[in-house]
Amino acid sequence: MKVWDTILTIPYGSMWSYKQLAKAVGNPNASRAVGTANGCNEIWIIVPCHRVIASGGGLGGYGGGLDVKQKLLDIEKRDIPIHLLP
Repeated sequence: MKVWDTILTIPYGSMWSYKQLAKAVGNPNASRAVGTANGCNEIWIIVPCHRVIASGGGLGGYGGGLDVKQKLLDIEKRDIPIHLLP
């Protein structure tokens, strides 16, 4: 829950690495554990776990599929309100 609560603080249009998220929850060496907790998120519409990426800049994983993760990041980058999508 601590990971998910922290994910909720990632600003719209921003991306954090798993390492940054681990530091923010108080355990800088727990990137894998943070990734596991992030992957257990079943309410990804509410807890925007798509904003968490790999430290090297890659997308990492995503339960909704990497194509969906990329689309969500693109939407936020362009600041297109989601309710306008078909």
